[in-house]
Amino acid sequence: MFNPNYTMIQGKTESTSNISISSADQIVIRSHVASIDIFTVNSVSMSESFVIENLNALPISSIDLWFNHSISTLVIKDAEGSLIYNWLPITNTSNLVEVNFRYDVEQNEISSFVVKYDITTPLVLTESDSSFYYFEFYSSISHFTLSHTFSIILPERSFIYDSDGGLSPFYPLNATQILIKNRIIVSWMFTNLSSSSNPFFLVRFDEPIILEPESSFLTSSYSLFIFGVIAGIFLGVASTTWLIRYREKKAIQKLGRVLLNENQKALIKIIHDKKGKIYQTDLCEITGYSKSKISRNLVPLEERGLIKRERWGRTYVVYLTDDGRTVIE
Repeated sequence: MFNPNYTMIQGKTESTSNISISSADQIVIRSHVASIDIFTVNSVSMSESFVIENLNALPISSIDLWFNHSISTLVIKDAEGSLIYNWLPITNTSNLVEVNFRYDVEQNEISSFVVKYDITTPLVLTESDSSFYYFEFYSSISHFTLSHTFSIILPERSFIYDSDGGLSPFYPLNATQILIKNRIIVSWMFTNLSSSSNPFFLVRFDEPIILEPESSFLTSSYSLFIFGVIAGIFLGVASTTWLIRYREKKAIQKLGRVLLNENQKALIKIIHDKKGKIYQTDLCEITGYSKSKISRNLVPLEERGLIKRERWGRTYVVYLTDDGRTVIE
């Protein structure tokens, strides 16, 4: 199941003149950026942007693309608006789409467009020692592709499944993760993919936490019943809040280990050891770093909410936030 039939060439993307491309494929995709938004477990949408180059001596007016999924609501646009296309479903999960360019693309010219559609395959909730969803996807590579970026956006308040049973939370394992507004984005990047490759991706994530709306109830003469309802609501809200914070804490700890460089981790440790408060000039003295190097490393920490800074005379006072403390725990 985890054997995608593609080869990945590491390193900087080469120019088309230095890459051996089959004579049968006179179109090269310079950039293919695909993003899957799992808004809820029942709502999955896809957005794919393409930048193509014509290597043929003759102009081309269209390009054929394959989409190996159950799709619906297909929309294709360029910078000027909607494009005309021909959509031929071959099977339930195999679709050939001919995209007609707004203008003919001459030799060595490029054209770009965006394809959007909904994926109709439902996600499956797996019952094991813990409940989790898994999502599988084969990315369609229809032509030689210089750069392919693939991302999966998890539902709000859902986190990467962390199992002690040996299950990988995602595949391939070289994924990067970022957290934006309670949503984790898992991304991969590949270069120089042949038209015969269809990279396979998988992600496992915990069942999203859904906050229940506040319950309303009619006044009752039975005070014991009222007390039980109030106690139940209080305990439910408290336990849900704790679980949300617990998952967020685990996510922050993971992302802190992945996203922060060694200099940034060292600065957070120093601030923590100074009881969460230190002058920025003191950081220079302790580390031996220059003012500019300290500033360059503090800015991303502040943007991620791990520290906050307040102007104090000609320097700053740097404070460690609760999320910053979570990273080093």
